[in-house]
Amino acid sequence: MKPDKKRFIIAGFAGTVTVLAVTIAIYATFFHELLGQFTELSDETITLISRDPVNVPLMVLANLAHGFLIAVVIQWGKFFTTIQGAKAAAVVAFLTEVYFCFSQYAILKTMSLVSAVADTCMWTFINLFVGAVVALILRNPSEAREQKTSDT
Repeated sequence: MKPDKKRFIIAGFAGTVTVLAVTIAIYATFFHELLGQFTELSDETITLISRDPVNVPLMVLANLAHGFLIAVVIQWGKFFTTIQGAKAAAVVAFLTEVYFCFSQYAILKTMSLVSAVADTCMWTFINLFVGAVVALILRNPSEAREQKTSDT
């Protein structure tokens, strides 16, 4: 396997791990409770539509797709510094989350406007970390050394 393909696969998996870890850390600690305050659904309805237990393999698959989406965007755009990667991932996350949350808000009563805005902001924040990690891995090591020596 070529080094670039290997680095791309590693970056995609690292993006997956990062998005899972940061999302779990944030949503499982305080953000889930905050979003719960802004739902338009009754507790009975939430119980009816919620999966218990959560389908973990499908959650991993969804996050795997997202990790590789960010890797594709960063590689295509050649956003190989951590700042560039963070910004690129944040823009992608913001735009896709605005689409998802506001479509859901417009069609269903599963979230309020406040929770749609809050969720969009949090997802954008999470992806700053994902993009930085992916860009760091996709960065060509020889270019990184050249940039370091030119900075000094």
